[in-house]
Amino acid sequence: MSDIEMLMPKMGESIAEATIVRWVKNVGDTVKKDETVLEISTDKVDSEVPAPASGTLTEILYQADDTVEVGQVIARIGAAGSAPKSGGSAPAAKPAAGNDGQAKAEAAKPVAATAVAERPAAHHAGPRGDTAVPRHDGKRFYSPVVRAMAKEQNVSLEEIGELPGSGKDGRVTKQDFEAYLQNRTSAPPARVMEVGTGTPRADAPAAPARSAFGEKKTLEQLGLAGKPVEVVKMSTVRKAIVKAMRNTIDTAAHVNQVHEVDISRIVKFRESIKKRFKQEYGFNLTYTSFFIWASCRALERFPMVNSMINGDEIIVKKFVNYGFAVALDSGDLIVPNIKNCQNLNLVGIATAVDDLGNRAKQGKLTPDDTSAGTFTLTNVGSFGPIMGMPLINQPESAIMGAGKIVKRPVMVTEDSWGFRDMVYLSLAFDHRLVDGALAGRFMMAVEEELQNFDTDSTGLERRLG
Repeated sequence: MSDIEMLMPKMGESIAEATIVRWVKNVGDTVKKDETVLEISTDKVDSEVPAPASGTLTEILYQADDTVEVGQVIARIGAAGSAPKSGGSAPAAKPAAGNDGQAKAEAAKPVAATAVAERPAAHHAGPRGDTAVPRHDGKRFYSPVVRAMAKEQNVSLEEIGELPGSGKDGRVTKQDFEAYLQNRTSAPPARVMEVGTGTPRADAPAAPARSAFGEKKTLEQLGLAGKPVEVVKMSTVRKAIVKAMRNTIDTAAHVNQVHEVDISRIVKFRESIKKRFKQEYGFNLTYTSFFIWASCRALERFPMVNSMINGDEIIVKKFVNYGFAVALDSGDLIVPNIKNCQNLNLVGIATAVDDLGNRAKQGKLTPDDTSAGTFTLTNVGSFGPIMGMPLINQPESAIMGAGKIVKRPVMVTEDSWGFRDMVYLSLAFDHRLVDGALAGRFMMAVEEELQNFDTDSTGLERRLG
Protein backbone atom coordinates (compact mmCIF):
# COMPACT_ATOMS: atom_id res chain seq x y z
CA MET A 1 0.00 0.00 0.00
CA SER A 2 1.07 3.60 -0.46
CA ASP A 3 2.12 5.48 2.64
CA ILE A 4 -0.70 6.94 4.74
CA GLU A 5 -0.14 10.45 6.04
CA MET A 6 -0.80 11.27 9.69
CA LEU A 7 -2.03 14.85 10.08
CA MET A 8 -2.01 17.12 13.10
CA PRO A 9 -5.66 16.74 14.16
CA LYS A 10 -8.11 19.59 14.60
CA MET A 11 -8.63 19.96 18.36
CA GLY A 12 -11.36 22.61 18.39
CA GLU A 13 -12.64 25.59 16.43
CA SER A 14 -10.31 28.10 18.12
CA ILE A 15 -7.20 25.88 18.14
CA ALA A 16 -4.94 26.29 15.10
CA GLU A 17 -1.82 24.48 16.30
CA ALA A 18 -0.57 21.98 18.86
CA THR A 19 2.76 21.09 20.45
CA ILE A 20 4.12 17.56 20.27
CA VAL A 21 4.77 16.33 23.81
CA ARG A 22 6.34 12.98 22.95
CA TRP A 23 6.31 10.19 20.38
CA VAL A 24 5.03 6.93 21.84
CA LYS A 25 6.15 5.05 18.72
CA ASN A 26 9.47 5.33 16.88
CA VAL A 27 10.36 5.03 13.19
CA GLY A 28 10.33 1.35 12.26
CA ASP A 29 7.79 0.38 14.92
CA THR A 30 4.71 -1.60 14.00
CA VAL A 31 1.47 0.23 14.80
CA LYS A 32 -2.13 -0.90 14.88
CA LYS A 33 -5.09 1.20 13.83
CA ASP A 34 -6.30 3.44 16.69
CA GLU A 35 -3.15 2.71 18.72
CA THR A 36 -1.59 5.82 20.28
CA VAL A 37 1.35 7.07 18.21
CA LEU A 38 2.09 10.41 19.91
CA GLU A 39 0.86 12.80 22.58
CA ILE A 40 0.13 16.45 21.84
CA SER A 41 -0.76 19.51 23.90
CA THR A 42 -2.66 22.72 23.20
CA ASP A 43 -3.41 25.68 25.42
CA LYS A 44 -6.67 23.96 26.39
CA VAL A 45 -6.10 20.23 26.60
CA ASP A 46 -3.59 17.39 26.23
CA SER A 47 -4.52 14.53 23.93
CA GLU A 48 -3.31 11.30 22.35
CA VAL A 49 -3.17 10.90 18.56
CA PRO A 50 -4.07 7.41 17.29
CA ALA A 51 -2.80 5.71 14.14
CA PRO A 52 -5.21 6.11 11.20
CA ALA A 53 -4.25 2.63 9.92
CA SER A 54 -2.17 -0.42 10.75
CA GLY A 55 1.34 -0.76 9.37
CA THR A 56 4.89 0.41 10.01
CA LEU A 57 5.80 3.95 11.07
CA THR A 58 8.18 4.89 8.27
CA GLU A 59 8.73 8.61 8.87
CA ILE A 60 8.42 11.19 11.65
CA LEU A 61 8.48 14.78 10.39
CA TYR A 62 8.46 16.73 13.67
CA GLN A 63 10.13 16.23 17.02
CA ALA A 64 8.99 16.63 20.63
CA ASP A 65 8.45 20.31 21.58
CA ASP A 66 7.75 21.28 17.94
CA THR A 67 4.58 23.33 17.48
CA VAL A 68 2.71 22.27 14.35
CA GLU A 69 -0.27 23.78 12.57
CA VAL A 70 -3.49 21.79 12.32
CA GLY A 71 -3.64 19.80 9.09
CA GLN A 72 0.13 19.51 8.61
CA VAL A 73 1.61 16.06 7.90
CA ILE A 74 3.46 14.91 11.03
CA ALA A 75 4.28 11.29 10.14
CA ARG A 76 3.76 8.55 7.56
CA ILE A 77 2.69 4.92 7.93
CA GLY A 78 3.62 2.32 5.33
CA ALA A 79 2.74 -1.32 4.83
CA ALA A 80 3.81 -3.76 7.53
CA GLY A 81 7.55 -4.33 7.30
CA SER A 82 8.23 -1.21 5.22
CA ALA A 83 11.70 0.26 5.50
CA PRO A 84 12.08 3.67 7.19
CA LYS A 85 12.46 6.68 4.92
CA SER A 86 15.96 8.07 4.56
CA GLY A 87 16.65 10.62 7.25
CA GLY A 88 14.08 9.05 9.60
CA SER A 89 12.72 12.30 10.97
CA ALA A 90 13.04 16.00 10.51
CA PRO A 91 14.50 18.02 13.39
CA ALA A 92 12.59 21.19 12.69
CA ALA A 93 9.33 22.45 11.25
CA LYS A 94 9.32 23.58 7.64
CA PRO A 95 7.37 26.55 6.25
CA ALA A 96 4.11 25.61 4.60
CA ALA A 97 4.10 25.08 0.87
CA GLY A 98 3.85 28.32 -1.02
CA ASN A 99 5.55 30.36 1.69
CA ASP A 100 9.13 29.16 1.21
CA GLY A 101 10.10 31.96 -1.11
CA GLN A 102 8.38 34.58 0.99
CA ALA A 103 10.07 33.34 4.18
CA LYS A 104 13.48 33.33 2.50
CA ALA A 105 12.90 36.81 1.09
CA GLU A 106 11.90 38.13 4.51
CA ALA A 107 14.96 36.52 6.11
CA ALA A 108 17.23 38.05 3.47
CA LYS A 109 16.04 41.62 3.96
CA PRO A 110 18.77 43.89 5.35
CA VAL A 111 18.17 45.48 8.75
CA ALA A 112 18.94 49.17 9.19
CA ALA A 113 21.70 49.79 11.73
CA THR A 114 20.41 53.12 13.04
CA ALA A 115 17.36 55.31 12.77
CA VAL A 116 16.12 58.62 14.01
CA ALA A 117 12.48 57.54 14.30
CA GLU A 118 10.95 54.20 13.51
CA ARG A 119 7.18 53.83 13.18
CA PRO A 120 5.79 50.36 12.52
CA ALA A 121 3.92 50.80 9.27
CA ALA A 122 0.50 49.58 10.37
CA HIS A 123 -1.19 51.46 7.55
CA HIS A 124 1.73 51.88 5.15
CA ALA A 125 3.31 48.46 4.87
CA GLY A 126 3.76 48.76 1.14
CA PRO A 127 2.83 50.80 -1.91
CA ARG A 128 -0.53 49.04 -2.05
CA GLY A 129 -1.19 49.02 1.67
CA ASP A 130 -0.47 45.28 1.97
CA THR A 131 -0.36 44.42 5.68
CA ALA A 132 -0.29 40.61 5.31
CA VAL A 133 1.81 38.80 7.90
CA PRO A 134 3.61 35.72 6.54
CA ARG A 135 3.83 32.38 8.31
CA HIS A 136 7.53 33.02 8.92
CA ASP A 137 9.39 36.34 8.81
CA GLY A 138 12.89 34.92 9.01
CA LYS A 139 12.97 35.16 12.81
CA ARG A 140 9.85 33.39 14.09
CA PHE A 141 6.63 31.75 13.00
CA TYR A 142 3.15 33.29 13.22
CA SER A 143 0.14 31.02 13.69
CA PRO A 144 -2.93 31.20 11.40
CA VAL A 145 -4.95 32.70 14.26
CA VAL A 146 -2.47 35.51 14.85
CA ARG A 147 -2.10 36.18 11.11
CA ALA A 148 -5.88 36.38 10.70
CA MET A 149 -6.18 38.74 13.67
CA ALA A 150 -3.38 40.91 12.29
CA LYS A 151 -5.16 41.16 8.95
CA GLU A 152 -8.49 42.01 10.60
CA GLN A 153 -6.94 44.67 12.85
CA ASN A 154 -4.69 46.07 10.07
CA VAL A 155 -1.50 45.27 11.98
CA SER A 156 1.61 45.01 9.82
CA LEU A 157 4.53 42.62 10.01
CA GLU A 158 6.74 45.45 11.27
CA GLU A 159 4.32 46.19 14.11
CA ILE A 160 3.70 42.60 15.14
CA GLY A 161 7.44 41.95 14.94
CA GLU A 162 7.93 44.32 17.88
CA LEU A 163 5.68 42.31 20.21
CA PRO A 164 7.21 40.12 22.91
CA GLY A 165 5.92 36.57 22.51
CA SER A 166 5.19 34.16 25.36
CA GLY A 167 4.92 31.08 23.13
CA LYS A 168 7.54 28.56 22.12
CA ASP A 169 10.67 30.21 20.69
CA GLY A 170 9.18 33.62 21.45
CA ARG A 171 6.13 33.14 19.27
CA VAL A 172 3.30 35.65 19.58
CA THR A 173 0.23 33.83 20.91
CA LYS A 174 -3.40 34.82 20.52
CA GLN A 175 -3.40 36.03 24.13
CA ASP A 176 -0.26 38.13 23.54
CA PHE A 177 -1.89 39.74 20.53
CA GLU A 178 -5.18 40.41 22.33
CA ALA A 179 -3.32 42.00 25.25
CA TYR A 180 -1.45 44.24 22.81
CA LEU A 181 -4.64 45.30 21.02
CA GLN A 182 -6.17 46.41 24.33
CA ASN A 183 -3.34 48.91 24.75
CA ARG A 184 -2.96 49.87 21.10
CA THR A 185 -4.17 53.20 19.82
CA SER A 186 -5.56 53.75 16.32
CA ALA A 187 -2.06 54.58 15.12
CA PRO A 188 0.83 52.80 16.81
CA PRO A 189 3.29 55.10 18.55
CA ALA A 190 6.68 55.89 17.06
CA ARG A 191 9.62 54.05 18.53
CA VAL A 192 12.08 56.93 18.88
CA MET A 193 15.74 55.92 18.83
CA GLU A 194 18.95 57.71 19.69
CA VAL A 195 20.92 58.30 16.51
CA GLY A 196 23.68 55.71 16.10
CA THR A 197 22.86 53.81 19.28
CA GLY A 198 19.85 51.66 18.43
CA THR A 199 18.48 52.30 21.95
CA PRO A 200 15.24 54.11 22.86
CA ARG A 201 15.48 57.74 23.96
CA ALA A 202 14.48 58.64 27.52
CA ASP A 203 11.38 60.43 26.20
CA ALA A 204 10.37 57.59 23.91
CA PRO A 205 6.76 56.31 24.25
CA ALA A 206 6.26 53.30 26.51
CA ALA A 207 6.59 49.89 24.92
CA PRO A 208 3.54 47.60 24.62
CA ALA A 209 2.48 45.85 27.80
CA ARG A 210 4.56 42.82 28.69
CA SER A 211 3.14 39.36 28.46
CA ALA A 212 1.62 37.55 31.43
CA PHE A 213 4.99 35.92 32.12
CA GLY A 214 6.76 39.18 32.92
CA GLU A 215 10.41 39.84 32.19
CA LYS A 216 12.66 36.82 31.98
CA LYS A 217 15.97 37.34 33.77
CA THR A 218 19.14 35.31 34.04
CA LEU A 219 20.09 33.52 37.24
CA GLU A 220 22.83 36.11 37.67
CA GLN A 221 20.29 38.95 37.51
CA LEU A 222 18.13 37.12 40.05
CA GLY A 223 21.07 36.71 42.39
CA LEU A 224 20.84 32.92 42.13
CA ALA A 225 24.00 32.15 40.18
CA GLY A 226 25.78 29.21 41.77
CA LYS A 227 22.85 28.52 44.11
CA PRO A 228 21.24 25.05 44.35
CA VAL A 229 18.19 25.67 42.18
CA GLU A 230 16.36 23.70 39.50
CA VAL A 231 14.99 25.40 36.38
CA VAL A 232 11.79 23.66 35.28
CA LYS A 233 10.28 24.26 31.86
CA MET A 234 6.62 25.25 32.04
CA SER A 235 4.14 22.80 30.55
CA THR A 236 1.65 23.97 27.94
CA VAL A 237 -1.14 23.69 30.51
CA ARG A 238 0.79 25.78 33.05
CA LYS A 239 1.46 28.47 30.41
CA ALA A 240 -2.26 28.58 29.66
CA ILE A 241 -3.00 28.95 33.39
CA VAL A 242 -0.53 31.84 33.68
CA LYS A 243 -2.10 33.71 30.79
CA ALA A 244 -5.68 32.98 31.88
CA MET A 245 -5.08 34.16 35.45
CA ARG A 246 -3.30 37.32 34.30
CA ASN A 247 -6.15 37.98 31.88
CA THR A 248 -8.86 37.61 34.51
CA ILE A 249 -7.06 39.98 36.90
CA ASP A 250 -6.72 42.56 34.13
CA THR A 251 -10.33 42.13 32.98
CA ALA A 252 -12.72 41.45 35.85
CA ALA A 253 -13.49 43.57 38.92
CA HIS A 254 -13.10 40.83 41.54
CA VAL A 255 -15.22 40.96 44.70
CA ASN A 256 -15.61 38.12 47.22
CA GLN A 257 -18.29 36.93 49.60
CA VAL A 258 -18.04 34.08 52.13
CA HIS A 259 -21.02 32.16 53.50
CA GLU A 260 -21.03 29.60 56.30
CA VAL A 261 -23.32 26.67 55.52
CA ASP A 262 -24.58 23.82 57.70
CA ILE A 263 -24.48 20.65 55.59
CA SER A 264 -25.04 18.17 58.41
CA ARG A 265 -28.07 16.75 56.59
CA ILE A 266 -26.01 15.98 53.48
CA VAL A 267 -23.10 14.53 55.47
CA LYS A 268 -25.44 12.18 57.31
CA PHE A 269 -27.19 11.17 54.08
CA ARG A 270 -23.93 10.53 52.22
CA GLU A 271 -22.51 8.46 55.08
CA SER A 272 -25.64 6.29 55.10
CA ILE A 273 -25.48 5.39 51.40
CA LYS A 274 -21.86 5.77 50.25
CA LYS A 275 -21.03 2.04 50.43
CA ARG A 276 -24.20 1.02 48.58
CA PHE A 277 -23.63 3.82 46.08
CA LYS A 278 -20.10 2.57 45.31
CA GLN A 279 -21.41 -0.97 44.83
CA GLU A 280 -24.22 0.18 42.54
CA TYR A 281 -22.38 2.75 40.39
CA GLY A 282 -18.74 1.79 40.73
CA PHE A 283 -17.40 5.13 42.01
CA ASN A 284 -17.54 7.30 45.12
CA LEU A 285 -20.23 9.90 45.71
CA THR A 286 -18.26 13.07 46.49
CA TYR A 287 -19.29 16.31 48.16
CA THR A 288 -18.29 18.09 44.96
CA SER A 289 -21.38 16.59 43.30
CA PHE A 290 -23.63 18.04 46.03
CA PHE A 291 -22.09 21.52 45.71
CA ILE A 292 -22.56 21.44 41.94
CA TRP A 293 -26.13 20.16 42.28
CA ALA A 294 -27.12 22.91 44.73
CA SER A 295 -25.44 25.81 42.92
CA CYS A 296 -26.80 24.64 39.56
CA ARG A 297 -30.32 24.92 41.02
CA ALA A 298 -29.45 28.40 42.28
CA LEU A 299 -28.13 29.47 38.86
CA GLU A 300 -31.51 28.66 37.37
CA ARG A 301 -33.08 31.07 39.87
CA PHE A 302 -30.44 33.77 39.35
CA PRO A 303 -29.30 33.47 35.71
CA MET A 304 -27.42 36.79 35.79
CA VAL A 305 -24.68 35.01 37.78
CA ASN A 306 -24.48 32.62 34.82
CA SER A 307 -24.09 35.47 32.33
CA MET A 308 -21.15 37.11 30.57
CA ILE A 309 -20.16 40.56 29.35
CA ASN A 310 -19.80 41.09 25.61
CA GLY A 311 -18.67 44.67 24.98
CA ASP A 312 -21.50 46.83 26.31
CA GLU A 313 -23.99 43.95 26.22
CA ILE A 314 -24.87 41.20 28.69
CA ILE A 315 -25.41 37.68 27.38
CA VAL A 316 -27.73 35.78 29.72
CA LYS A 317 -27.19 32.05 29.23
CA LYS A 318 -30.21 29.80 29.59
CA PHE A 319 -28.05 26.72 30.06
CA VAL A 320 -25.39 25.74 32.60
CA ASN A 321 -22.08 24.26 31.45
CA TYR A 322 -20.68 23.69 34.92
CA GLY A 323 -16.89 23.61 35.24
CA PHE A 324 -14.98 22.11 38.14
CA ALA A 325 -11.25 22.29 38.80
CA VAL A 326 -9.25 19.06 38.61
CA ALA A 327 -5.73 18.90 40.05
CA LEU A 328 -3.47 16.77 37.86
CA ASP A 329 -0.64 14.56 39.08
CA SER A 330 1.78 16.84 37.20
CA GLY A 331 0.81 19.71 39.50
CA ASP A 332 -1.16 21.47 36.77
CA LEU A 333 -4.85 22.31 36.88
CA ILE A 334 -7.56 21.83 34.29
CA VAL A 335 -11.26 22.71 34.27
CA PRO A 336 -13.59 20.40 32.33
CA ASN A 337 -17.26 21.29 32.34
CA ILE A 338 -20.49 19.33 32.52
CA LYS A 339 -22.60 20.29 29.52
CA ASN A 340 -26.24 21.25 30.22
CA CYS A 341 -25.80 20.46 33.88
CA GLN A 342 -29.21 21.99 34.65
CA ASN A 343 -30.85 18.88 33.16
CA LEU A 344 -29.06 16.38 35.42
CA ASN A 345 -30.05 14.98 38.81
CA LEU A 346 -27.51 14.24 41.54
CA VAL A 347 -26.59 10.84 40.10
CA GLY A 348 -26.09 12.32 36.62
CA ILE A 349 -23.84 15.05 38.02
CA ALA A 350 -21.85 12.56 40.10
CA THR A 351 -21.38 10.34 37.03
CA ALA A 352 -20.15 13.29 34.94
CA VAL A 353 -17.77 14.42 37.70
CA ASP A 354 -16.25 10.94 37.92
CA ASP A 355 -15.95 10.55 34.15
CA LEU A 356 -14.47 13.98 33.42
CA GLY A 357 -12.20 13.87 36.46
CA ASN A 358 -10.73 10.50 35.46
CA ARG A 359 -10.26 11.48 31.83
CA ALA A 360 -8.60 14.72 32.90
CA LYS A 361 -6.03 12.82 34.96
CA GLN A 362 -5.46 10.36 32.10
CA GLY A 363 -4.98 13.14 29.54
CA LYS A 364 -8.01 12.00 27.54
CA LEU A 365 -10.22 15.10 27.60
CA THR A 366 -11.43 16.51 24.29
CA PRO A 367 -11.40 20.24 23.44
CA ASP A 368 -15.18 20.26 23.84
CA ASP A 369 -14.82 19.05 27.43
CA THR A 370 -12.92 22.21 28.41
CA SER A 371 -14.70 24.85 26.31
CA ALA A 372 -17.84 26.99 26.67
CA GLY A 373 -18.09 26.84 30.46
CA THR A 374 -20.55 29.21 32.17
CA PHE A 375 -19.79 28.80 35.91
CA THR A 376 -17.03 27.08 37.90
CA LEU A 377 -16.49 25.38 41.26
CA THR A 378 -13.13 24.74 42.92
CA ASN A 379 -13.25 22.40 45.91
CA VAL A 380 -10.17 23.63 47.77
CA GLY A 381 -11.33 21.82 50.91
CA SER A 382 -10.27 18.48 49.44
CA PHE A 383 -6.67 19.64 49.99
CA GLY A 384 -7.17 20.91 53.55
CA PRO A 385 -7.96 24.66 53.44
CA ILE A 386 -11.11 25.75 55.26
CA MET A 387 -11.62 28.60 52.78
CA GLY A 388 -10.42 29.77 49.37
CA MET A 389 -10.70 32.94 47.29
CA PRO A 390 -10.47 31.74 43.67
CA LEU A 391 -10.07 33.84 40.53
CA ILE A 392 -12.86 34.02 37.96
CA ASN A 393 -12.52 31.76 34.92
CA GLN A 394 -12.97 34.19 32.00
CA PRO A 395 -15.32 34.96 30.35
CA GLU A 396 -17.52 33.69 33.16
CA SER A 397 -18.79 36.13 35.78
CA ALA A 398 -18.39 34.09 38.97
CA ILE A 399 -16.66 31.12 40.57
CA MET A 400 -17.52 29.34 43.82
CA GLY A 401 -14.97 27.91 46.24
CA ALA A 402 -15.78 25.17 48.76
CA GLY A 403 -13.62 24.79 51.87
CA LYS A 404 -12.98 21.84 54.14
CA ILE A 405 -16.01 20.41 55.95
CA VAL A 406 -15.44 20.78 59.69
CA LYS A 407 -17.57 19.56 62.62
CA ARG A 408 -17.79 22.33 65.20
CA PRO A 409 -20.17 23.67 67.88
CA VAL A 410 -22.78 26.11 66.65
CA MET A 411 -25.94 27.56 68.17
CA VAL A 412 -28.81 25.39 66.98
CA THR A 413 -31.64 27.25 68.76
CA GLU A 414 -31.72 30.38 70.90
CA ASP A 415 -30.69 28.46 74.00
CA SER A 416 -28.97 25.31 72.77
CA TRP A 417 -25.71 24.38 71.10
CA GLY A 418 -24.79 21.36 69.02
CA PHE A 419 -22.02 19.94 66.84
CA ARG A 420 -22.77 20.47 63.18
CA ASP A 421 -20.92 19.78 59.90
CA MET A 422 -20.06 23.26 58.61
CA VAL A 423 -18.41 24.47 55.41
CA TYR A 424 -17.34 27.90 54.14
CA LEU A 425 -18.50 28.62 50.58
CA SER A 426 -16.95 31.63 48.86
CA LEU A 427 -18.07 33.39 45.71
CA ALA A 428 -15.73 35.50 43.61
CA PHE A 429 -17.80 37.58 41.21
CA ASP A 430 -17.24 40.23 38.57
CA HIS A 431 -18.61 43.45 40.03
CA ARG A 432 -19.02 44.89 36.54
CA LEU A 433 -22.00 42.58 36.12
CA VAL A 434 -22.88 41.04 39.49
CA ASP A 435 -23.59 43.34 42.45
CA GLY A 436 -23.24 42.37 46.11
CA ALA A 437 -26.98 42.00 46.63
CA LEU A 438 -27.35 39.60 43.70
CA ALA A 439 -24.31 37.62 44.82
CA GLY A 440 -25.75 37.39 48.34
CA ARG A 441 -29.15 36.20 47.11
CA PHE A 442 -27.52 33.62 44.90
CA MET A 443 -25.38 32.26 47.72
CA MET A 444 -28.37 32.20 50.08
CA ALA A 445 -30.14 30.07 47.46
CA VAL A 446 -27.18 27.68 47.41
CA GLU A 447 -27.26 27.54 51.20
CA GLU A 448 -30.99 26.84 51.15
CA GLU A 449 -30.59 23.96 48.68
CA LEU A 450 -27.83 22.38 50.75
CA GLN A 451 -29.38 22.81 54.20
CA ASN A 452 -32.81 21.65 53.06
CA PHE A 453 -31.55 18.84 50.84
CA ASP A 454 -34.44 16.49 50.06
CA THR A 455 -33.01 12.98 50.21
CA ASP A 456 -36.14 11.52 48.63
CA SER A 457 -35.85 13.69 45.53
CA THR A 458 -32.73 11.85 44.30
CA GLY A 459 -34.35 8.43 44.20
CA LEU A 460 -31.14 7.03 45.63
CA GLU A 461 -32.60 5.54 48.77
CA ARG A 462 -35.35 3.78 46.83
CA ARG A 463 -32.86 2.40 44.32
CA LEU A 464 -30.19 1.49 46.88
CA GLY A 465 -32.54 0.44 49.63
